[in-house]
Amino acid sequence: MTIPDFFPFVLYFACAFYCLTLLFLLYGITRSRQAHTIPTPTVSVIVAARNEEHHIRALLDCLMNQSYPEYEIIIVDDRSEDRTDEIVKSAQSGNKQVTLLSIKAPNPDMPSKKNALMAGIKAAKGVILLFTDADCRPPSNWISRLVQAFDDNVGLVAGYSPYDAKMLSGESPAESPGLFQAFIRYEELKAALWSWGAIGVGKAWLCTGRSLAYRKTVWEEVGGFGNIRHSVSGDDDLFLQLVRRSTSWEIRYVSAKDSHVPTKPPRTVGQFLEQRKRHFSAAKYFPLTMKVFFAVFHGSNVLLYCGFIASVFGCSAGLWLFLVKSFFDFVFIWLGSRRLGSSAPVFSFFVMEVVYVLYNALIGPLGLFGSFKWKTQTT
Repeated sequence: MTIPDFFPFVLYFACAFYCLTLLFLLYGITRSRQAHTIPTPTVSVIVAARNEEHHIRALLDCLMNQSYPEYEIIIVDDRSEDRTDEIVKSAQSGNKQVTLLSIKAPNPDMPSKKNALMAGIKAAKGVILLFTDADCRPPSNWISRLVQAFDDNVGLVAGYSPYDAKMLSGESPAESPGLFQAFIRYEELKAALWSWGAIGVGKAWLCTGRSLAYRKTVWEEVGGFGNIRHSVSGDDDLFLQLVRRSTSWEIRYVSAKDSHVPTKPPRTVGQFLEQRKRHFSAAKYFPLTMKVFFAVFHGSNVLLYCGFIASVFGCSAGLWLFLVKSFFDFVFIWLGSRRLGSSAPVFSFFVMEVVYVLYNALIGPLGLFGSFKWKTQTT
């Protein structure tokens, strides 16, 4: 059998694998439960901050105006060179629930952000720990929504944190690069749907630290960040996977619209790529089976695009299989975004998907090489 004869069979396998994966994720999204528990355990909100003078005041305003009855806010300043600590101290004077911790020196045994989070966790008095970033704006019901998802069997809860171009200082969405801002919102939406679907079927592997909560006892049970200290990134994804593999705690995803945590998007393509390469770097420490799965999935996506191109040269299967794959992509995005309460880019869908497959094929592997640091300069 020649390569041209064999190629259609490869495309059939790629299409079947790709579409079944999306169906599996949609099933996970539809079966996810949203608990509404009555108890109100004590809560600690922990934020690791470095050189965040332009963001920390607005974050504190959001955190100090939550609807939840009892909680503390712990800001861990990791060797900032700007006015971050001064701004937090100013907020402390009018609100006793705000605590400032300062990291004076790096920890040679722990990456910087994990070290800062670890300091906050050890000081926390809450039964439930919530995490977000300095450039986020949690809505007033954020704590309440995430805490409601905890019942006696739930140990970790993940949430959605979309990019909001309105948060770009001095710019309106119309002044931002249209395709770039549209794509990063689309990419974040797909990541959220993957996270939600995978959690729904008990295969949690992805979440964002911008909206994350877990029990303090869960952190202690898995040995804190000790088993994942080798990665600069991964205080969210790798920790989530650690909880799933090594404990019996359930994991849930909160999709309610009033729990969505808007975050400031990267201003430039370069900033976005550096951020994503750092995030992708955690994949080096994924289990082998997970690495193989994602290699096959994304490879299938690339193959189906190749099949579409091959259809110009007479491979009719390439065209039809590409159309099937595109239909499943569209259904996944449309149905998933409707359930999430987020707008789906219907009119730009095909453009976004072309950019998405190139992004995963070209940028994803770069995260497997090189070294990365957490916020080394003032922004």
